[in-house]
Amino acid sequence: MFLNLQEFVLLILLHPNKCLAIAFWYITRRRMRALIRLRNAIATLPFAYARWRARCARVDRDTLSAAASVFGQSMRDEDSQSITVHIHIPEIVSVEDLAKAVASVRCQVWPHWRLLMTVQDGAAHVLPEDARITVLAGTHVSHAAGLRAALDAANTEYLVSLRPDCRLPESALVAYAAWLAVRQGTGRPILYGDQDEIDRRGRRRLPWFKPDWDPEMFLAQDYLSASCALPIAAARTAIADLAETGDGVAVYGLLLEMALRADCGVEHIYRITVSTPPNFWSRLSPDRIALLANACGIEAQAGPFGTASICWPLPEVPPLVSVIIPTRDHVELLRTCVEGVLVRTRYPNLEIIILDNGSVEPESLAFFIEIAKNTRVRVISWHHPYNYSAINNFAASMASGDYLCLLNNDIEIIDSDWLSELMRYAVRPGAGAVGARLLYPDFSIQHAGIVVGMGNAAGHAHRGLPKGSAGYFANALVAHGATAVTAACLVVRRSLFEVVGGLDEDDLRIAYNDVDLCLKLRQAGAQNYYVPSAVLVHHESKSRGLDTSPEHLARYLSELETLQGRWDTKRFLDPAHHPMLDRESETYKPAFRPPPKVHPLLPDAEVQRSIPAVAPCDK
Repeated sequence: MFLNLQEFVLLILLHPNKCLAIAFWYITRRRMRALIRLRNAIATLPFAYARWRARCARVDRDTLSAAASVFGQSMRDEDSQSITVHIHIPEIVSVEDLAKAVASVRCQVWPHWRLLMTVQDGAAHVLPEDARITVLAGTHVSHAAGLRAALDAANTEYLVSLRPDCRLPESALVAYAAWLAVRQGTGRPILYGDQDEIDRRGRRRLPWFKPDWDPEMFLAQDYLSASCALPIAAARTAIADLAETGDGVAVYGLLLEMALRADCGVEHIYRITVSTPPNFWSRLSPDRIALLANACGIEAQAGPFGTASICWPLPEVPPLVSVIIPTRDHVELLRTCVEGVLVRTRYPNLEIIILDNGSVEPESLAFFIEIAKNTRVRVISWHHPYNYSAINNFAASMASGDYLCLLNNDIEIIDSDWLSELMRYAVRPGAGAVGARLLYPDFSIQHAGIVVGMGNAAGHAHRGLPKGSAGYFANALVAHGATAVTAACLVVRRSLFEVVGGLDEDDLRIAYNDVDLCLKLRQAGAQNYYVPSAVLVHHESKSRGLDTSPEHLARYLSELETLQGRWDTKRFLDPAHHPMLDRESETYKPAFRPPPKVHPLLPDAEVQRSIPAVAPCDK
């Protein structure tokens, strides 16, 4: 990783201890560890984000040049890659904000754009002289009406809707154009990018590196509207069915129509394509909740930090769930868990299967005799060496329920609706494994989904996030598709569990068997879910100890090698985890690696830039 003199000096001045650690790892021939530490240190420097944005712009310019060499003169035709930008001016607008929004369009590196403006109150606004700017005639009574007029008037393939209080970063349109350059002749999906914030002094900060397209997450959190480009042909069709909405949610309503009802494709561009006011991402309008409820046909509720939740229905007759709890002694943990399931769980149709793996303490044996008197509880002995996968597979073969709930004996029930919330997702068509939000006893997060590839294996997303904190753009607080979830609390359809062969009891006896199960379910076409509304406390590994303790280390390393070899987790890119986030951190920290190409089809060779120079603009 190359450092210029300024960066080198700043690194020494601001982080001397980190520099010493990096030097130590490098001198002792642990070069990869030194490189990771160096990259993380650079990411904390004041200029790291600005430097990364500049590198993105260079990559996208080179992408367009490479596309031009492949597609020839058609790539140099202005009309072939023009993009329409739309700004709707509401009744109340800051003149300064509006001027800056317009200026941000005029300052685009990619000059082939057209700006259409609609006015809600019919008032005249002073705009710069530019042949590419058109104010559409008439009064447009809402954002939806203005958007409809702009779609009708646009003669390009894509439209970017820009709010007056937001800005287009100078390379926003070039990122879209670079993507379009290599998709000639293919379909036209919705495009969306990442976003950051811009303060009153014009400083850009807090980049939101978003997950790839996830319909479930889009219902819970609007992470597209501010930073998307709409395919105009599909948008014209969808907007005909869009009801009038309050200002600020018209694009969201249109996206619901296009992405969820019309099944329009959605593609994520790993670039910052909009700068918003501070905390814009956490705003929530009642109109958005109404749109959401209408689109899903069921109740929607507002949540913290601008999030929302859908109350997916349970069947009229809730299916039987077999709750499987492996255990060995530690009766104080088991009693808390079992009584919580029996007494403090509202779900009406469940059985408990306790797998006793060689308990010897008198208190434990007495508890088994006592609890087995409950008609909803079975106690089964498992007289074999501890093998988490084999124990659960055996219990699954003995289960009566259509659904299995794998539950650790160190789980404490604190919310009576936990199983109902999990089952709302588990019964949905195509659902695979469904996992809960697990908390440490101090109510910080222990599990909010598993990110595969984190640490070159798999890690718990947002581990340690304090109670009440938004964390990384409230990701831990919204329901979303997950690549994997932990078996400490996991619900899955029994027939699906059996189809994929259950847990691997040969090569993954204790560690990573839940990740492997979820990846097998995903490979079979099922969608795994993380459900934050199902909340439990996990007294992690109190009964069996840690995998990395000396007596378990050899076995753990063998299972780690199995996971990495079977699923290539060293190179796995989890769709819920952006390439610009640090793979070594469970707390979603930007790493500012070299930016990925905006599209993988272009060659890696260096190319001569051929796009026009930056268009003149008034700063």
